[in-house]
Amino acid sequence: MHGNASAKDALRKEMRKKLRALTPKEVEEASTKIRSQLSFKRGEQVAFFAGLPSEPQLLALIDEFPGTSWNLPRVTGKSTMEFVQVDSTTILKRGPFGILEPPQGKAVTNFDTILCPGIAFTKDGARLGQGGGFYDRYLQAPHGARLIGIAFQSQLVESLPRDKHDISMHKIVTS
Repeated sequence: MHGNASAKDALRKEMRKKLRALTPKEVEEASTKIRSQLSFKRGEQVAFFAGLPSEPQLLALIDEFPGTSWNLPRVTGKSTMEFVQVDSTTILKRGPFGILEPPQGKAVTNFDTILCPGIAFTKDGARLGQGGGFYDRYLQAPHGARLIGIAFQSQLVESLPRDKHDISMHKIVTS
């Protein structure tokens, strides 16, 4: 496991460097392309994320699919989070990691779809997160949701170091 940890850290460092090199225009164009590939039904419960400036930007989905129930994560403790329903981005505040999150609201736990961020993915669904374990811990609980990894094309890699706690995605959507 120690070998995987250092391999994961090295890949995270490499991918963060790639992501920081993206211009705001490149991020927006790639994010638009990603959002155009997504589709949700009226009433569908979807967990998604508010990306950092160098990550895919998904908040526009709230306006693009107004009949969908949108839920953003809120950090609740060390490596723990809960999802809270949001109808608008106006209530969002910066959380402990500088990511926009709902400041209050009742936790939602049943989802049809969970859109997952990551630092790297493989085409077959392997995911490498930022290293905090938030999503891996959250996704350990049985949920039955369709898991979709969201990434820029440059975040796709041939293979990833894996541990038994790593959760795979059902599908990857890229720019």
